[in-house]
Amino acid sequence: PISITQLIKWGSIDELIAAYLWILLENNMSIWFCGETASGKTTLLRAACVFINPHYKIISIEDTPEIIVPHDNWIREITRESEEGAGIELFDLLKAALRQRPNYIIVGEIRGKEASVAFQAMQTGAPVLTTFHAGSVTKVIQRFTGHPISIPKTFMDNLDVVLIQMAVERKGKRIRRVLSVDEIEGYNREVDGIMSRKAFEWNPVDDTHLFRANRNSFILEERIAKNAGYTDKMKIYEEFDKRKRILERMVEENIFDYYEVVQIIWTYYKEGEKGLPISI
Repeated sequence: PISITQLIKWGSIDELIAAYLWILLENNMSIWFCGETASGKTTLLRAACVFINPHYKIISIEDTPEIIVPHDNWIREITRESEEGAGIELFDLLKAALRQRPNYIIVGEIRGKEASVAFQAMQTGAPVLTTFHAGSVTKVIQRFTGHPISIPKTFMDNLDVVLIQMAVERKGKRIRRVLSVDEIEGYNREVDGIMSRKAFEWNPVDDTHLFRANRNSFILEERIAKNAGYTDKMKIYEEFDKRKRILERMVEENIFDYYEVVQIIWTYYKEGEKGLPISI
């Protein structure tokens, strides 16, 4: 698989978004990678999986086996077609996965009724990573809450983050970029709508990513720092800056091999900063 540092080198994301995903995945947040066909959604999802705790039990569910997870306790489940009506669909696998008490469920792609089971999984505390075809956070919400998926608006706050990635034309060259990362704050009864907050946004003028939620992130401050028991919620940004620096140093040292990146990130999980083979 392509590593997260390689994607940073290519400019698909930057080290700020990668550090943000690291903290979110370490703290069991649900992230949905959205965009058009061939925009790099699955590639980014696979690259980001290395940030999940190495001791976690992960179940991946797919029509076509594309997800690769480096964790020892990883179970891959694939759908099966059958002319006799005995086929196994994503919906069936997702329901069965919940009985196995995974720490994370990864769904290759959500298209229909399995979305309702994914939200049920998130309600029971099992975070979900998946890909979905949509071009903006507004369209994601519209498709989930509209027919035929019909997720109640009040359930949408079980989803933490929507990431939008697209293949775009820039200066005559086709490139893949994360266009935005939006945090889902929850349902607002007064306006009967879902409140979201822009965390990151791509600036096409100079091909950079802007951290809109710097020192103003709902997920980092209200979901993660509060649950982790931080007396000062702003301290979470110190950890964020440290993760950013580790990723920057890996890119500077040309560490792009997927499994070498896995080793460094997991070493940080087990031994902290002192165990790293690179200085930060």
